[in-house]
Amino acid sequence: MKKFKYRLQALLKVKEHIERERQKEHATALQKVHHQSNELDRLDRSRDSSLSQQRGQMKENLLVAEMLIYSRYLARLKRERLAGTELLKALEEEKEKKRTDLVEAAKERRVLEKLKERQLAKHTAEVEQVLTKEGDEIAVTCYRRKTQL
Repeated sequence: MKKFKYRLQALLKVKEHIERERQKEHATALQKVHHQSNELDRLDRSRDSSLSQQRGQMKENLLVAEMLIYSRYLARLKRERLAGTELLKALEEEKEKKRTDLVEAAKERRVLEKLKERQLAKHTAEVEQVLTKEGDEIAVTCYRRKTQL
């Protein structure tokens, strides 16, 4: 019997490679999103600590220069927070696009794998059928020889 050979094996390997690349791209996009979220959290913590320092300063003597420094710093943090939020939205969209690409690549690979499984099952059934036929022919030949004696 001839051995099973999947004719589209090279294409299946290419699809698997594409899927692995999409996984890497998705992981990179996900990492960027996490990094940006952490950066926004850091900005929030910095703003909170600055506000608590400013409250502490307000209990004592007020210096206009220090209040200006605090207000400018808080304004800068607010601008960075807004920019960071917009960047996070863009990164989330990119992450979702990469996830969609990954899902599509996985579907394409699975289609080829299912085709391979079906062809292997068909090949196995044909081999079983041929072996059964050979066994039947051998049995019939043995029976004829015994009855002719």
